[in-house]
Amino acid sequence: MLALVLLSCDGTGSAADTPPGTTVAETGDPASDSGADTADTADAGDSFDPFSLAAEVSEAEIAATIQELQAFGTRYTFSDGDEAAAAYLVGRFESLGLEVLRDPFVVDGEQVENLVAEVPGTVDASVVYVFSAHYDSTSNAAETDAPGADDNASGVAAVLEAARVLSGRPLAYTAWFVLTGAEEQGSLGSAHLTEWMVEQGVDARGVIAPDMIGYWPLGNDDAMDILGDPASAALVADMEAVANELGVPNQTWIDHQYCYGDDHTNFQNAGFPAITPMDCVEAHNVRGSEEETPHYHRTTDTIDTLNLGFTTRVAQVTTVTFATWVQPQR
Repeated sequence: MLALVLLSCDGTGSAADTPPGTTVAETGDPASDSGADTADTADAGDSFDPFSLAAEVSEAEIAATIQELQAFGTRYTFSDGDEAAAAYLVGRFESLGLEVLRDPFVVDGEQVENLVAEVPGTVDASVVYVFSAHYDSTSNAAETDAPGADDNASGVAAVLEAARVLSGRPLAYTAWFVLTGAEEQGSLGSAHLTEWMVEQGVDARGVIAPDMIGYWPLGNDDAMDILGDPASAALVADMEAVANELGVPNQTWIDHQYCYGDDHTNFQNAGFPAITPMDCVEAHNVRGSEEETPHYHRTTDTIDTLNLGFTTRVAQVTTVTFATWVQPQR
């Protein structure tokens, strides 16, 4: 179970020494690496089909989350909107009955927070799976107008929807629902969190970190991108299998040089297998691609540009995939 000890961070994102008395909350011993080798050690008779959860994923809930985050005007790290959005997100987790642990760090003199909500496992709480997205935004007018509907209110909506669907059920293994700050300044929030996880020996077996799953350049003819690396190839295969079962077009990326520096790569570099679903890998990385993202980091990244139907189908994939890892029990 999570006992989050805060680390301070200087303006470049490097961790400093932890001052005494900086524990936010203690709900048990820190997670260790002594858990089961795989998540299939739970009693199969106590679990149920995670695919049944797909029908519980709600387009209305996803749309409401994106709209409410957009309504802050900007969630730029150095704005009041970022702080207000964090408070809103704490409230969303608490409305699900989840305690939120705040992990503050400093970027260029500004205090920023990661938010961590935990559902402890009932079979082996030391085995942890993470569903994470960054909540900050940026644009060509970041201080005043950065709606960030796709980047990354869409990813946050997926995390909150999985938390809503899963938080009321006993889970075999511990689930962390994580929202990180200061991603647009160099993924500083995930760097801060993963440094602590390594120090504490957290046994995180898998991470899903969606970053932009709302725009879909090719509309309903698009395919979700599932990015990993060789160390997370099994997790990519898990999500691919779920997408195929749910009839969601997809393509996978394992041996590639794309999207490095996003949150998921901080988890990977720290030794935690991590994957990210996205809507725009080719638009951002593949020369000559027919995909384009004209609203990326612009004031026009608003909910009216998103394909909420396709986004919901992708959120079904991410929720079910995460469920196959944490194994909800009857």
